This record gives sequence, structure tokens and C-alpha cells, in this order.
Amino acid sequence: MARLLLFDIDGTLIDSNGAGGAAILDAAEDHFGIQREQLPPLHLAGSTDPAIAMDVFGHMNREHTPAEITAFLDRYLSHLQRRLQAEDFAGYTLPGVTQLLEALRGESTAHLGLLTGNVKRGAVIKLSRHGLYEHFIEGGFGSDHHDRNQLGPVALSRMQDATGTTYDITDVIVIGDTPKDIRCAEAFGAKCLAVATGQYSYAELSALNPWRCVESFADVPATVDLLLRD
Repeated sequence: MARLLLFDIDGTLIDSNGAGGAAILDAAEDHFGIQREQLPPLHLAGSTDPAIAMDVFGHMNREHTPAEITAFLDRYLSHLQRRLQAEDFAGYTLPGVTQLLEALRGESTAHLGLLTGNVKRGAVIKLSRHGLYEHFIEGGFGSDHHDRNQLGPVALSRMQDATGTTYDITDVIVIGDTPKDIRCAEAFGAKCLAVATGQYSYAELSALNPWRCVESFADVPATVDLLLRD
């Protein structure tokens, strides 16, 4: 029986070393003509890009339309591309990730997809920078809905269409590093493998009772066994 593995990106697969947040602030400066210091700290971990944009508009006491959110995110994506291609970009792939994805691609029962708050173009930009995008078939993205809890069914439907497989929900695993990933999995009845490679510790994630929790993907064989044979 095939297992559907839906991966988050930031803090789970890669660490962009602040480039994404900086690009949001770049976009705010462009869009509103302000200095980034005028904005309070933004809560990025686990949020969708549209939700972050809406938060920025809220801090500026500005109403927003879907077209304005799209325009803001277009600015963000332009800055994200620039920052990720800069010579001083210090982002990196998290421990064991490349080896894990390669190992899973060699397993006939593993179907790899994405479940991320990034809009699709942002996901492509980030993963392509690290040579990881080719590992994934389809997914659910922040561009599909601003509420992360609505993205699970989108990812499931797209993956079923792409692979021709009808997945039992007990064989669907969301892999992510934040409480929002855990809640997203719960929202459509999937399991969640929480990984403590982002802002949240193993203890903090474990306290939320995900299906399983690991410190990292450094032990690749153990992670493959957990995802496919547990």
C-alpha cells in the first residue's frame, strides 16, 4: 500500500537563514513606502504567505483585496529570488534531508508531495535553490488558501490525481516542524511526523501529541522505516 508523504518546507527541509522574512520586509518597504523597523515582529513559522501578507496589511491599518495581496506577494517573490541567488546567501538544507528524499524516491510505496504555506512559486524558488524540487510530485500551497488547515484536502486531491492512487487517510503523513503542521494534519485526519529542526523544540512538539516526533532526519534509515513501515 502506497504512503502519501506531505512535506513542509521551511524548518523541515531547508533553513533559508532569514531570507524569506527579509524578503517580506523588503516587499513591505516597497509596497507601503515605509522602513522595515516600523513593523512589529512577524509570526512566520507555519503561516501561509497570504496570511503573512494579510498580517502586514493589518499592522499598517490598511484594507486589502485579493488583488492587493497578490501584488504584495509578487514583490515578495521578486525579493526572495534576489536574496536566494545572492553570493552571500547563507541558507542550507537541513541534516539528512537530501539523503532521506533520495532514499524515499527509491521506495515504490513512497509518494512524495508538499504541504506548505509557501505560495507555489515561492516553494519552487526555495526548493530549486537547494536542488530539491524534483523530488516532489504535487502538493497543497499557500496560494490555494490563506488558512493552512484548508490545504490538506487540496494536497491529497492533487496527489491522487497525479499518481492515480486513492490513499487511505491512515497512510497519509504530514511532515513538519511547527504546531501548525500538527493541527493541519489533524484537520483532515492525517498523521503528523513532527521534526524539531525549526523554531520549536522536541519537547514543545511532543507535548502536542503528533503521531511521531523526531529531533531531525539525520538517521536516514530510521526515518525511512518510521515513514514507511511503522
